[in-house]
Formats: sequence, structure tokens, C-alpha cells
Amino acid sequence: MTMPRAGLPALLLLAALLPALAGAARAQEAVAEPTIGLAAPPASFDPHYQAHAPSFALQRHVFEPLLDWSPEGALLPSLARDWAPLPDGSGWAFQLDPAARFHDGSPVTAADVAASLQRARSLPNSPSPLTPFFRDIRAVEVVDERTLWLRTDGPVPLLPTNMTTLLVIPARLAGATTAAFNDGSAALGSGAWRLAGFRPGEGAVFEAAPGWWQPAAHPSAAEHPAWPRLTLRAIPGDAARVAALLAGDVALIEAVPPRDAALLAARDDVALARAPSPRLIYLALDQRAAVPDGLREADGTLPARNPLADVRVRRALSLAIDRGLLVAQVMQGEASATGQLLPDDSVSADPGLPPPAPDRAAARRLLAEAGWPRGFRLTLAGPQDRFVNDAETLQAVAQMWGQIGVATEVQAMPTAAWLPRFVQGRFAVSLSGWLGLSGEPQSYLTAMLASRDRARGRGSFNPGGYANPALDALIDRAVETAASAPRQALWREAVRLAVVQDAAILPLLHGVNLWAMRRGLAFPARRDGLTIGTALRPAP
Repeated sequence: MTMPRAGLPALLLLAALLPALAGAARAQEAVAEPTIGLAAPPASFDPHYQAHAPSFALQRHVFEPLLDWSPEGALLPSLARDWAPLPDGSGWAFQLDPAARFHDGSPVTAADVAASLQRARSLPNSPSPLTPFFRDIRAVEVVDERTLWLRTDGPVPLLPTNMTTLLVIPARLAGATTAAFNDGSAALGSGAWRLAGFRPGEGAVFEAAPGWWQPAAHPSAAEHPAWPRLTLRAIPGDAARVAALLAGDVALIEAVPPRDAALLAARDDVALARAPSPRLIYLALDQRAAVPDGLREADGTLPARNPLADVRVRRALSLAIDRGLLVAQVMQGEASATGQLLPDDSVSADPGLPPPAPDRAAARRLLAEAGWPRGFRLTLAGPQDRFVNDAETLQAVAQMWGQIGVATEVQAMPTAAWLPRFVQGRFAVSLSGWLGLSGEPQSYLTAMLASRDRARGRGSFNPGGYANPALDALIDRAVETAASAPRQALWREAVRLAVVQDAAILPLLHGVNLWAMRRGLAFPARRDGLTIGTALRPAP
């Protein structure tokens, strides 16, 4: 049989398309119930137990906050549709969305928000409490079913941004234990997913909530999940996470290792998503009078005093670090060096504070002036599975300090072992990180650098004993300054005092959030670095 000539181009086109169509069908079949590979293991499914981003990202699938962040970092409504300062300047009023419903169909009320807030502020035994985010709230008033007033001492213009961290549960579950949230019996939220199973340190399985209220109430802003079931599984090893993606075992991975980014981008079967991150990676130092564990004289004897309590020593350690080299070699360019708390594109960033240039000769002079001309020995601790290339960063810093006579032993450990010890102040020096999205350094300063004050919710991430009343006073003034320009001036003064003058912490870098997914999928890169599976969808 002879084929008409007019049909030949169509057949050739069909033949060319068949492999692509078959590949697309296989991809759709493979992600019928997608699995996402997480870089850091979650610790708990209790939404109020601790400030822990890997756990928070998982909890966000089931629970919703009052307000939310867009992928680009803009403040958005969530359970609250409107918010405004109280007319007398004594706090903020939040109006809840009348359509908001928990998974059991009950409405989300102001009483639920008040109970959630009280639980988040008072839950005992937290390794890293949420209290720094709510420290400015003096009183909570339930005006009616949908209206909540949060009273403060003064305007507190940044309070709405802090309410993105409050995940709301029904008031009747406020007395539930952390174990009840972990086993799912108390995991009743209002989000896009229901919890099907959770294992601390491993991950969670979710089922789409068919009655999720947001798509019906706000169809232009929310869509139902693209899949009926979703698994998020911790794969802390970088190589294992990348291998799982390439083998088709997972559909999406977070925290792509910088060394693999270019190779993955060159593949036809993988797509990348990238967003700059305001997460600060820094070194915290024990500045208390007592000599910390892991710190010795150069000859191995116990020193008479703690060298880290001397600002000259802290400055020397900072000058020994080549931050540009960390970015270029450890992070493969997927980061930016910093000498302050916030990245350069933040409203509060200080253009007069560039990253410190390395100067090892000056560092050695400072050590000699402080009484350690021969240097000393210390242990540098940190997580090995929490931040991108955290273990590699520890090793690089240790080598740089060795060049000024500070012999440094690295102690890298799983986050589950590191975090409680870090908060308890059990390390001489430790790598750590902090993330804030408002563009202003309030949470950085109140958590990491303010004097420890449990009653005020300050200093929860300040384990090294740093305390400066002048800094505390600047923070107090800034949080109550409504006008932006004078508030930014106060923030910059505070950062210069704590970070430059006192060298209370050593800022290193701000990273880049990287995700990799199988071709045919789409995921919006988020500035906050959270991997929320609701946004994973077939590519248009």
C-alpha cells in the first residue's frame, strides 16, 4: 500500500513526538503520589513546640498561620483577611476570614487563635521556644468570634510579620501533648492536607483535605493539591538526596548541594528553582567568664581565663576568616559573604558594613595584644545536616583559624544532638543560622543577641552569655518606632554595636535556596526556603 505524500510529514511528526509523549506519561505515572526529599529531619509535629524551620515546613501542610509569606517574601492574608493598628496605637486588630474552617468543619475563631498563641508562649521544655516572635504582645483580647486584638506597649509595627509563625489549632486541643500531635491524634488543622503519618527524624505522609476551605473562598489565590497523597521524607545526605532524584525515587529535593547545581541544570530530565535567602549563617561564641569545654592553651593546659570573653580575640577570629573563599569554594558561588545580619537587598541592610576583609597579620597582632601570642586550642561545633554545606563550612573555618595559631578541632553532629546542646550554651564556638523575612533584624536581634530574659522572650538563641544593656535599649526603641526611616537608623546602630563593636557573633554568609525536580514538574522557589508540597504541580 502506498501512503499519500500529504500524510508523510504528519507521520514523521508523530514518530518524533512518540518518545516525548511516552516519557511524559511515565513521568505522570511516577509522580501519582510524589515524594519530596528533605535535607533536614523534622523534630516534631507539634506546631508550638519549637522554632525549627524543618519541622515548621512540615506542619504548614496541615496547620495555617494568621498571615503568610508569598514565595517572594510579601506578606499575605491567610486565616486573617485584614489587619490594622488599633486607633490608639496600643496594638493590632486582626479580622479572621469567615470562611475559614478546620478539617472537621468547625469554624476557625478568635478564641482558637488566642488559645494557640497562649500555648505557643507557654509550652514547657522547648529546646528553642517561639517566644521571641511574640515577646511584644502584652494582652490578647477576643472581641468577637472573628475579631482579635493583640495589645502591645506602643505601636510595634512589625508584629504582623511575626504572626506568620503562629500556626492555629482548635482551642479545645490547646491542652494536647506534643506526643498527641506526633501520633496524629491532635493534628487537626485547617490546611490543604491531613496528616496520615509522622515519624520524628524521618518525615510525614499527607492526604489531601477534600474540604480545604481556601480554594472555594479564594479561587484566584489557592488551588487544591495536585495529588491525593504526598510524602515528605528526610534524606540528610547530599549525595543520597541527589541520587534519589536521579533514580526517580523522589520528585523534588530541597537544599541542592552547590557542587551539583550546574550538573543538574545541564540535564534534560531535571529542572532547578532558585531564590536568594535571608538566612544568616554565623558563628556563636561563648563569652562567659568560665572557660568553656573544648578550649585549652596551645600546650594543652587549662587557661586561667576564657579568651573568647575578650573582644580582641573575637575580632581576630573574624579577621582570620576569608568569607569570599567560603562563598567561592565551599558554596560554589551559591551564597553571598556578609558582615551584618541581613542581606544587602533588605530594607535594614547597612551599605556601610561590607564583609570584613581577611587580615591574618592583624588577627595575630590582636591575639598577642589579648595575651595569646601563641594562640590556643578550641573545638568548633555545629550541625552536619541542618544548613547547606554546614560540615564543609566548619572544616574550612577550622583551617583558616589554624593559620593564626588557633588549633581547631571540628565537632560536627546531627541536628538532633546539636540543637539542644547549642541552646544550653555547651559549645565554645558553634556554627548556627537564623532566618527572618521582614527585611528588618528584629527577630535576629531579640533571639540571637538580646540579653537572655525568659519572661520577655528574649535571648532564646543567645547561648554565649553576651549581654549589652545599650543594645537592649536600642531594640526597645526600634520595636516601638512606627516611622520606617528612624527605625532603620536604630536597627543599623544596634547591628553596628553588637556585630562590629562587640563582635558578639561572627556573620559568615547568606545562602541561596535551591530545589531540583524532575522535568515536567513546577515548584516556585521561596525566599524563606520552606518546602511546602501544596505548591508542587505539573508544569504548565
